[in-house]
Amino acid sequence: MSDTMEPVMHQAAKPRGAFGVVMGWLMGSLNAAQNRATVDALDPPPGAAVLEVGFGPGHALEMLAMSRPLGLVAGIDHSPLMVARAKRRLNGRRGDAALDLRLGDAGDLPFPDERFDVVFAVNSFHLWPDRERALAEMAGVLKPGGDLLLSIRDFRADGRLEPAGKGAATAKAAVEMLKALGLQVRQREIVHSPRRATLLVRGRKVGRAED
Repeated sequence: MSDTMEPVMHQAAKPRGAFGVVMGWLMGSLNAAQNRATVDALDPPPGAAVLEVGFGPGHALEMLAMSRPLGLVAGIDHSPLMVARAKRRLNGRRGDAALDLRLGDAGDLPFPDERFDVVFAVNSFHLWPDRERALAEMAGVLKPGGDLLLSIRDFRADGRLEPAGKGAATAKAAVEMLKALGLQVRQREIVHSPRRATLLVRGRKVGRAED
């Protein structure tokens, strides 16, 4: 990785300061198609509680809350800057849903077990230091019968952010981790252009909430 790219990647992982504001804007712009594809794939029931892990500036949560009648819009992100910006974005733009955005890490979710109907992450899974632990946490706060969705970008040509095919390898690893947790897993591909696609890895928690 070049000396120029290293601070950019650090900012992408945890935006902060003035450059973090710019990075938040870039994240929203560059991930717009992926956010839309992810939100369109989610199907929370009316009044659902949804959780996004690593929500950044809050674009995906806003899209979801403005298109579905939700009961709770929740999220966790380890950037204080992104938490503040997402709260401002979702203030008044989430329908009748309650809002609960917190500062924290994917590997230690501060929510009760079986609290959410849908738990998802957009373009952040590859940044987590302990992916197995984070997925176990996400599965733990998911209700029986609920969905855990990982949205993973996949470049089809080498670029400045990552080599071609890295996303596909990441998605393959995610599938195996979710299966190990006992979830029913399937994968879907959405092609945005000859250079980029979104891989949606969905794990469904076996059972029903009333069982």
